Amino acid sequence: MALPVVEALRRLGPLTVAAPSWGDFLYGHLDVRVTARGSVPFAEAAVLLPPSFRTAWEARKLPVRVGYRSDFRSWLLTHALEPVDEHRGRSYARLAAVLGADVKGPPTLPRPDVQSDGHVALIPVSPSGAPVMWPGFEELGDLLGHAVVYTGPGEHAQTRLPVRAGLPLPELVEHLAQARAVVSNDSGVAHLARALGLRTLVIYGSTDPERTGPPGSEALVGPRLDCTPCYRKTCKIGGAPCLEVPVERVLEALG
Repeated sequence: MALPVVEALRRLGPLTVAAPSWGDFLYGHLDVRVTARGSVPFAEAAVLLPPSFRTAWEARKLPVRVGYRSDFRSWLLTHALEPVDEHRGRSYARLAAVLGADVKGPPTLPRPDVQSDGHVALIPVSPSGAPVMWPGFEELGDLLGHAVVYTGPGEHAQTRLPVRAGLPLPELVEHLAQARAVVSNDSGVAHLARALGLRTLVIYGSTDPERTGPPGSEALVGPRLDCTPCYRKTCKIGGAPCLEVPVERVLEALG
């Protein structure tokens, strides 16, 4: 979701992005300098996308520090914006606009020049926990016949279906690009797939497509309860009934 903001800020001038180990791959094509997360070289200004105290503290010596009021960090910001209940991509764009950046369009990534082999990519794992992870992926894979389970770096899935697990980001992109469609929970890999231009169906339980869904994806939303969306890592009522999306409904959506 940060890609459009990075592109817009880069149009203003030289830009450094502090990111995890996969940052070079994700942002390198935008002609930016990528440093390790937590390292903050001197700059004229910092746009703090994560709403954490840690990021504000790390940037405290920079002249301009733009971020949202959260996590008791307002006193560390020179421009403290009030959070708004909106899609995270729009929230990021509002931060960049403080510096005059005009954020346009959805996230996009260069797509590898590979041929589709017709399989459906299934993304059943999410670090957000059980209330996000739809339990029907294995049954869906059995019915599809030609489906492969993918997990991102450091993630693993136990299933009898074919698995490409824990792939580094470049490898994950190379394999995903061969799929005809992607079915995922609300996860970072779903955003990656959609940024590659793949048809992406996302199943929602405890989260909300209007807040965190990949732009341009197709939403399959489970029952809306009094407690949804909760964005909790554990279900407070047990069993995550918000994820009760029938496999037949997903098959029909795939067409």
